[in-house]
Amino acid sequence: MIVRMIKDNLTDANADLFSGMMDFIARQGVILEKKNPFSYVTNVVTVKSGSVLTIKNGGAWKSFRVEADVDLSETDLDAGTFEVGKDYYVYLVDDGADGQFIISLNATFPAGHSADDSRKIGGFHFGHVRKVSSDGLWVPVDSEGTKFGTGSIGWKDNVTTGIVPNSVWDLMNRPKCSPEGMVKVGHIWVDIYMASAAESITLESGTNGLHVASGRLQSKYGQVPVSGAEGLNWFSFNELATRSNKRLLSYGEWVKAAYGNPQGLDAADTYGWTKTTNSARTRTGCRVNATTGAHDAAAGIKPAAISAFNIVDAVGNLYEWLDELSNRHDSTSFAWQDVLGSGKGQAYLPNNIGMVAYIAGAFWNAGVHAGPRAVTVDIYPWNVNPGVGSRLACDSL
Repeated sequence: MIVRMIKDNLTDANADLFSGMMDFIARQGVILEKKNPFSYVTNVVTVKSGSVLTIKNGGAWKSFRVEADVDLSETDLDAGTFEVGKDYYVYLVDDGADGQFIISLNATFPAGHSADDSRKIGGFHFGHVRKVSSDGLWVPVDSEGTKFGTGSIGWKDNVTTGIVPNSVWDLMNRPKCSPEGMVKVGHIWVDIYMASAAESITLESGTNGLHVASGRLQSKYGQVPVSGAEGLNWFSFNELATRSNKRLLSYGEWVKAAYGNPQGLDAADTYGWTKTTNSARTRTGCRVNATTGAHDAAAGIKPAAISAFNIVDAVGNLYEWLDELSNRHDSTSFAWQDVLGSGKGQAYLPNNIGMVAYIAGAFWNAGVHAGPRAVTVDIYPWNVNPGVGSRLACDSL
């Protein structure tokens, strides 16, 4: 590796200066990126040349300069091999010489090291990837590279696994929240997977739709997404999103993220959990075993339920609450409506369903009605509906 220690035993003040110069980034504000992101041949991330990174090992600060691009692959893992649906972290390690980079599943420090002699500089998600054009426009392509083409592998089925290119993050190019299970879409970061429970969710007085008392959401492969089946409504998802420094998407943001996911099918779950005979939600992820949640490359369900920007389940499975509201004009006789939940005030509306929230994507049995622009505007935000979940987003740092 071409990494050189440029300064040892910095004072705290000087170390702050070095770090304040941002662990200087030479090119386009990026420390870490996927190498050849649209070739889909190798799974390599590159630490960009010119980056200057600091570590405080015990009481001593050290600063390292990356003098040429450093390519990292599965051989740089501290243990094991890359697994679908997992988040990986890239560490700079003070090895007593010029430093080295290690990839690890461990979110604290790599095996054989400690929090003192290592620093997390970025990471990525390893999962399903829709093949898109190499011109930076993210247009789905067929196996011959034709945009929306119908080659030997048509664009709808042209999906692979690997390092998700727009999931790669670093110290500067990252969301304000924790980056696990997220991809960058334009200038925001979006959860790859529908929200599931990272911690058990409880509600005030045990009553559906009231304030969330405990619990936290996650974006994770192979999980059962949460919905009104857990007593959650639009208000609940907003409260839970805040706990992770995230938010709901607008319809415009959702459409951008869902772009390139094929429309659902009536008789198959290829492009989403949409078959008209489905009777309930299923686990998050492409090629997932519906019983165990493990990745199953041969028989896993929803093999191509992924958008051009690599979010999964935008089509079918559950509708997703969006952060947009409208009103219904069923009546012009406005009055106070006691619909917001006990102790939560009242809404001045024409009737008790006079305000509605946008939901996108469609139910598990919506068939061809499900798609990357599918939207419904007739469910009120206090509705605890088992067919409606959500997906969260976060602004860039």
